[in-house]
Amino acid sequence: MVCTGLAAAGNARAQAPDAVVAAPPVAAPPVVAAPVAAPPAVVAGPSVAPVAAPLVSAKRPNPTPGYVHVPFDIGLVPGLSINGRKGDARVRNTVSLGFGWTRAARVDGIAAGLGATVVDEEMQGIAVSLAANINRGIHRGVQFTHGYNFAADLRGVQVGGINRAQKVRGMQIGLINIGGHVDGAQIGLINWARSADASLALLPVTREGGVRFEASTSDTALLNVGLRLPAKYTYAFVGAGLHPFGTERGQTGTNLERGKAWEFGGGFGGHIPVTDEIFIDLDISAWGVTSGLRAGAKMGGLAKMRAMIGWQAAPRVAIFAGPTLNVLVDRTEPIDRPLHGGSGKRIGEVDRPGYGWVSYERTEDEVRTRIWPGFVAGVRF
Repeated sequence: MVCTGLAAAGNARAQAPDAVVAAPPVAAPPVVAAPVAAPPAVVAGPSVAPVAAPLVSAKRPNPTPGYVHVPFDIGLVPGLSINGRKGDARVRNTVSLGFGWTRAARVDGIAAGLGATVVDEEMQGIAVSLAANINRGIHRGVQFTHGYNFAADLRGVQVGGINRAQKVRGMQIGLINIGGHVDGAQIGLINWARSADASLALLPVTREGGVRFEASTSDTALLNVGLRLPAKYTYAFVGAGLHPFGTERGQTGTNLERGKAWEFGGGFGGHIPVTDEIFIDLDISAWGVTSGLRAGAKMGGLAKMRAMIGWQAAPRVAIFAGPTLNVLVDRTEPIDRPLHGGSGKRIGEVDRPGYGWVSYERTEDEVRTRIWPGFVAGVRF
């Protein structure tokens, strides 16, 4: 029994250490398991994003949201065309062709119609027609027609019989050009704008420039009066002059006629602001001049180039002066007729207007040309 008790006690001691050692491994796994379980939760979040991102980027955004893109439109009129099948949708075309007239909200390319092209909102490209091109929004590009062009905001070129734009950044070329604020040029027969950088026409009118009166004296006319129609950097002018004094007898009468003349004409020029008060004007003009003051006097053609420096003395008063170059052309006529052949001696029909000096003279094929330097000085209101 003693032996049995000792054996049982030994077994108890042997089992106790096993229980003590076994306890830590059982408690440790929960501590270790918690950090191990967390990483899958942290890693699981990012693992979804890389899969979803390609799905979003794979869909290309609409470059013109709100529009129905019809790449090619053709038809007779808008109701009988491919665009017409879209109902009231805002249609965007790349090419729009019409045998009557075309219409789209937006065109990025070409719009062509035998009658007209109409764009309701915006176009960039070329609009061409026989009768009219109408853009109620911004037009970036060219409008070309034999008839009427209109753009609310032109950023390019209009070429047509009548061109109209509320705002211009570019050029209008036509018989009649009508613009709002023109950051560019108008070239035509009649131009009108609120303001314009350059306006070249027989009648160029800007509200900002108005009509200016000027009076001057020169080597060809003691007194010259005229009207000036200025844009910002260009101008047109017309005028008439009189030189009432003669220097010697001319062929038109027995009194002192040589030098007496009427002159009338006009031209175009460029205005260069140097400072707020100092400017340079360069222009060329054509004039008709008479030989004497009598009715029915012979006439010659005078071309005049002027280079003037000016001072803007007041908002509506400018003083200018400078040199000129004059070229006078007239025909010759015989003063004697020999009985036996020969053309006889010839003399020009028109005396040199003004003060008389001439630097160069040449006669060829019954045409006489005279060239001389001169001057001009005047005041503008």
